[in-house]
Amino acid sequence: MGRTARLMISVALAAAGLRGQGPGGSYQGAVVTKAGAIRFPLNSSVTGLVALRVSVDATGVVQGVADSGELPPLTEAAKEGVKVWRFAPAMKAGKPIGGEARVYVVFNPFNPGNVTIPVPPPAVPPLPSGTGDTEVFRPADVQKAIYAAYPTNTVASGTLVLDVKVGADGSMVGATVLGGEAGTPLSGAVTRALRGWKFSGGSYGGKPLVTHVEVAFVFASPALGTR
Repeated sequence: MGRTARLMISVALAAAGLRGQGPGGSYQGAVVTKAGAIRFPLNSSVTGLVALRVSVDATGVVQGVADSGELPPLTEAAKEGVKVWRFAPAMKAGKPIGGEARVYVVFNPFNPGNVTIPVPPPAVPPLPSGTGDTEVFRPADVQKAIYAAYPTNTVASGTLVLDVKVGADGSMVGATVLGGEAGTPLSGAVTRALRGWKFSGGSYGGKPLVTHVEVAFVFASPALGTR
């Protein structure tokens, strides 16, 4: 069992840390070890998928969260939630180093009736200017996404986080529920939705890499005015 599979996330949410392995060499991306809830903005009619670039130091502490500037107020809600997460740092040749992780946060609409709704792919936060290719870790990015169909005959809401293993060629190898609303109808809805997602493969130093991505789903609560 790999390190990511052993790290259980304590959450009331979906999002993300990454671990790399494969042709890219002995590099592993930062991995989430503890994540808290992400708030769905009250009385909001906006839904969507937010991509964040999270900078983590060699001790796993978040140093900054960058975004593409899309989808306020969802972007701000996602950033505020992720800032207090804990990570295991990136590893290179067995030593902890500062690194980055991509976090995907899905603000899922209230869409009962098993209706499949596509999500516009998010704009990915750019890498810092002047970054060369030699030491660059590029995590898997979302190319196609769909919302989870809100389970019928339930009032469940809240957050759920899953580990998604993405092959170096961008294929989704598997997904495992790590925390949050596991065991509820939301868990099955998310698992079914992820089967329709498509990714680009990750890389390190220009070489293909297998990555693990934690995708956070935040389910709207009709009772709180989020739709």
